[in-house]
Amino acid sequence: MVLQVNQLTKKYKNKAVLQNISFSINTGEIIGLVGPNGAGKSTLMRSILALENIENGTITVKDTTNNQPDFFKYISFLPSDNYLYMHLSGYDHLSFVANIYDLEKKEIDEVIDLIGIRSYVNQPVKSYSYGMRQHLLIALSILTKPLIILMDEPFNGLDPTSTIELKQLIRTLHSQEISILISTHNLDILEDLTDTIWFIKEGKLFTNDEISSLEAPYEIEFMYLDNIEQLMKGSHLPFQVSENRLLTDAAHNVEKYLEWLIKNGVQIQSVNRSKKNLEEIYKYFYNVE
Repeated sequence: MVLQVNQLTKKYKNKAVLQNISFSINTGEIIGLVGPNGAGKSTLMRSILALENIENGTITVKDTTNNQPDFFKYISFLPSDNYLYMHLSGYDHLSFVANIYDLEKKEIDEVIDLIGIRSYVNQPVKSYSYGMRQHLLIALSILTKPLIILMDEPFNGLDPTSTIELKQLIRTLHSQEISILISTHNLDILEDLTDTIWFIKEGKLFTNDEISSLEAPYEIEFMYLDNIEQLMKGSHLPFQVSENRLLTDAAHNVEKYLEWLIKNGVQIQSVNRSKKNLEEIYKYFYNVE
């Protein structure tokens, strides 16, 4: 276990924006953090990093709490805002951090080569594209060899090429058993990077097990019939039909569908929960039309 958060509560003007949040992240995990604007994604990350005062809760990495200096040896932050000095070079930024942590030049060079910024690291940051700046920020975030990185909207503003490069870089970090918590609005990117998706809603965190328990419709496979749609209209149940598969409505008991089909002599071959993609789950969870 790398990061442990227990009963974290954060309030703004007596309103709880984070309510008794508890979770753990293991070595090498990639976690996607999802929620609409104002749900508390950035506040959660900032609270973990002690950048926000909290009302209750403990946050530990490697048995070190976030009110101890050693905590920040093990955790890094990639903020949504680009905090870089435009007139300094990328190498100047890396040297500054290396001096704080008493790191050697070879450790800077290792990170430069790993991230792939050798060709422009000595140029001033003002000449960098947005994607190049994101790569520099990631280089800064892994220079101290952290156990976990928190990334707040790292794909914002990236063109398709930079997005592909950043995804590959995240996979590289994952292969080195660095844990990553990613907040992003881009659901397609998350589905491509990880199966572990968490939602924040009304100040509460919902993990994979809770999300997967959301009601999903059933898919009933049957022996093909030409008149299945006409037959189902008599049931007064909402449905969709595709070839020899019938999709039920999640708000209705699947037994009612089965009873009607069997009553009308339909031969049923299988009954399974329909798998939803992340966008469908998001719409269902947040009541998005």
